[in-house]
Amino acid sequence: TADAGSKVYGTSDPALSWTLTAGTLVDDDAITGDLSRATGEEVGNYAIGRGTLSAGDNYAITFESAPLAITQRPITVTANDRNKTYGYTDPLLTWSVTAGSLVSGDAITGDLARVSGEDIGRYAILQGTLTAGDNYAITYVPAEIVIAARPITITANDRYKIYGVMDPV
Repeated sequence: TADAGSKVYGTSDPALSWTLTAGTLVDDDAITGDLSRATGEEVGNYAIGRGTLSAGDNYAITFESAPLAITQRPITVTANDRNKTYGYTDPLLTWSVTAGSLVSGDAITGDLARVSGEDIGRYAILQGTLTAGDNYAITYVPAEIVIAARPITITANDRYKIYGVMDPV
């Protein structure tokens, strides 16, 4: 019987093993050869097959398969805090992979989003459509966009008046 196994997407296959679950071998006879598994590297279950496993012509092997499970690769994506001044357009929302890594050739796609609002204050930056696909389990660490007050200067206009007359506007 094949022993069930597992690995994380993008890592090497573990050694495939088996257990003799019924019957016995005679004297110094041995089981030799290697197990195989169904082809594929995406997240899912792949059958472990008999491969070249043999005990010789004197034995009739009944083989019981088991799965090799490929699980999602964990990564952490952290959004970067951003600032802007009231009335200006949002800065580009950016992120970085802060734990784990992507398998060569894979990419993170999509865009971050933020809670809507344009008044001064703090607004959460959300994961939005950011994804690395089904082979990854993303842990998302949010950030904030802070909208600061827009500085303006108000200068009073000089006025004059004649003594005894009402103040001008």
